[in-house]
Amino acid sequence: MAIRMAAVLALVLAMVVGNPALSGACACGAFVANDKLDAVQETALVELTGRTESITLAVQARSEATQAAFLMPVPARARFEMADGELFAELDRISRPDVEVRRVTVDGEGGAPPGSAPGATVVDHVEIGPYEVAQLAGSDATAVTQWLGDNDFTLPTALGGALAPYLAEGWLVVAVRLAPTSGSLASGLPPMRLTFETDTPVYPMRLSATAERRQPLRLYVLADHRTDVSNPAPEGAAPELTFAGEVRPDPQYPTLSAALTGPRFLTRYDAELSPELITDDIRFTRSATDEPHRELVIVTEYVRSPWPDPAVLLILTALALAAGAVVIVRRRSAKRDAPTKP
Repeated sequence: MAIRMAAVLALVLAMVVGNPALSGACACGAFVANDKLDAVQETALVELTGRTESITLAVQARSEATQAAFLMPVPARARFEMADGELFAELDRISRPDVEVRRVTVDGEGGAPPGSAPGATVVDHVEIGPYEVAQLAGSDATAVTQWLGDNDFTLPTALGGALAPYLAEGWLVVAVRLAPTSGSLASGLPPMRLTFETDTPVYPMRLSATAERRQPLRLYVLADHRTDVSNPAPEGAAPELTFAGEVRPDPQYPTLSAALTGPRFLTRYDAELSPELITDDIRFTRSATDEPHRELVIVTEYVRSPWPDPAVLLILTALALAAGAVVIVRRRSAKRDAPTKP
């Protein structure tokens, strides 16, 4: 049985032979891929129901990688499922900001400006769609890092070190092997969903401190009330509240409605986080109020004036007045010089 399991797990985490793995972190976990991978946009929905937390995750990446693994720490054993990408399209429509256009007229061209019993244990394995998933329990980061390495993954030292605090707290590591049907990760990944039990709702962020670039994140929270979030990068800008409002089952939003048994409160935050400032996970707490909120985006539209430059306009006006004066004088002269009728 142990030999069979080892063979299965080797398959789960095998990479393309001869291609060194490169790492990249997304806001909730980390990727190890056979080509450079940069997260373009990460969108997640966190659903909180009693002690049950579900994270649905979609990542758009800029990469030509053909295989990759995704690592995500979780506080308890998780259930893995595929998710419907239409969910996020519906959430985006519900939470879209109000837009106010302000037109500014310009002249000319214009323009806008370590633990006690070392080792790593496999507690679960599942194959769903293009994903193969293993959940690892270990008491220290060295053992988990070595296990991943034995299965043909080269895990960067910084990323392995970032796993240590989670493992010290008794968390597991979900390792997901990604094999995109399109041939590369450039077109994104099918959304994935993880469900687990926890007394302290959390969105894992600490692995993102190993990223090389700023981490874009759009985070939705579906709960009984409006939700506040903590700042994972205390020295930087906090995630910005962009929407808060009650949602109910609605034929316009069938994917979301399938997950609703009645009214719930949806809160949305947007952030772009600097890796060097990330020191903690995102924590969730109930807001003091369920006051609704929708972001207002002001779009400034620059248009060219139909009139010429003011200086030119003054000259033209002066010339027109002068020409008018000449005409009046000539008319008066003509009347004065006209012969008098007998």
